[in-house]
Formats: sequence, C-alpha cells, structure tokens
Amino acid sequence: MKAKITARPFLGIALVSVVAWLCVYPTSKGAKSSVNESPATNENVKVDFDFTCMNPTMKMTYTYRLGASPKEFEGKALRISGIFLTRVDKEDGKRYFGCFMGDPGGCSCCAPGGVLEFIPRECYVWPTNFPPSKSRVTVTGRLKMFDIGPQGQSLTIPRLVDADISWAAK
Repeated sequence: MKAKITARPFLGIALVSVVAWLCVYPTSKGAKSSVNESPATNENVKVDFDFTCMNPTMKMTYTYRLGASPKEFEGKALRISGIFLTRVDKEDGKRYFGCFMGDPGGCSCCAPGGVLEFIPRECYVWPTNFPPSKSRVTVTGRLKMFDIGPQGQSLTIPRLVDADISWAAK
C-alpha cells in the first residue's frame, strides 16, 4: 500500500520559514523588524538578523549558527535582547560589556545560552548612559571578529561593535 503524501506536515516548516524571513530580512520601508531608531545618532540602522522577533526555534537555530560559524555573520547587523552584564578585567583594568541571551529555545533543556560581548558607540559614557547591571536590554550592533590572547595561542571571538543599547527605565 502506498502512503499518501499531503502538504499538511510541511505547513509548520513553511510558517517557520515565513516568520524567519520576516525577522531576518527587511520587509518594507519603516518596518519595525528591520529598522532601529538609534538613540545615539537618530539614524536608521538596517538590521540583518533580529533575534528579538524570532520564535524560540529560530532563535535557537541562529544562536547555534552564531556559535558554530560566527564568520558567517561577520559584518552583519544584529539585534539581540537579554540581561546586561559588565565586568572589569583584573589584568588590564578595562571595562567589558555583554548581553546574556539565555536559553535560546526557552525550554531549559538546550544550550544554557551565552554572553555576546559588545562595544558601545563612543557616545556612551560609563555609568551615565548605561542600564543597571542585570537589567533587561536590547543591543543592536555590527558583528566583528577579534583575536584575544597571546600571539600563536590567540582565540577569535565575535563582538558587536558600535552598539546601541536600549532598556526600559524603572
């Protein structure tokens, strides 16, 4: 007996693809998913990958791709949301900023999430223009690869550069 194939099982894949397309690619002029009003410069910034509007499955997929193949995203504008973190390195005394993206799938069984480091635009002055530590933030910036560590033993890591930060005031 031959199995009858219907289009129904593929409907979920089609819907996920449409949602991904709407979030990842610009939709139309002025669409909120592709344009961010930058508080620092009042310029429109085109966002290539908007993690804030992705469903949990898409967010998990793109977070995995970002971790596995960060060079694929190099030079692209990303918008992420999560918990604002900051620390001062004991060795060089520099302050570093990050956004903890949490469990991308939202099911507590997958990857525990990760921190994506960012370098704010020059107009941000610590602590005046920053949210309180552990606040919920949205960060928009361009992904750039950096080498850290001693020559010959360096590690290449991704960072968002020229980042804008937004958060809800309490």
